[in-house]
Amino acid sequence: MNPRFDVPSKRTIVRDLYKLYVEERIKLKKYFKSSQVRVCLTTDTWTSIQNINFMVVTAHFIDCDWKLQKRILSFSQITDHRGDSIERCNEKDLLDWGIDKIFTITIDNATANANAIGYMIRKLNSWCVDGAILEGKYLHLRCCAHILNLIMSDGLKDLHESVVAISNTVKYLKSSPSRLAQF
Repeated sequence: MNPRFDVPSKRTIVRDLYKLYVEERIKLKKYFKSSQVRVCLTTDTWTSIQNINFMVVTAHFIDCDWKLQKRILSFSQITDHRGDSIERCNEKDLLDWGIDKIFTITIDNATANANAIGYMIRKLNSWCVDGAILEGKYLHLRCCAHILNLIMSDGLKDLHESVVAISNTVKYLKSSPSRLAQF
């Protein structure tokens, strides 16, 4: 680091970052309003080690140069993982950002998410004529990574006893140099 460089204060960094966020938010909102782009949303919810619930909503869209763009619209603390909490957060984000043309919403297969999707279909269809393609029949896009994780977890349950037995054997052998040498 250059010793002549003056490190800005924490307050200056926070102020400049917030100013940049506001400028970019205004540009993106104008883009969503003026273009005919359909936005694909992804949402994910999780609970922290401190038992705090969070939700992130990300917009994915193709810009006028045919490049895939991804923007985090919100990173929020939510009260729980129920469908009404998820739908309120999604609705708030869409209204805040002025997004009314949705192509898909990708979320995992939890029942709460299915309830949230049903609510979003009704909302989008009430907001505008072309809010949801085919009246939202294909709005819910299931998360392939979540499905794959469920399949692998279920498959690994059958292997658990074998893995534990092998692990215990390796520990037994490694716990003694003579056993390891004999092996």
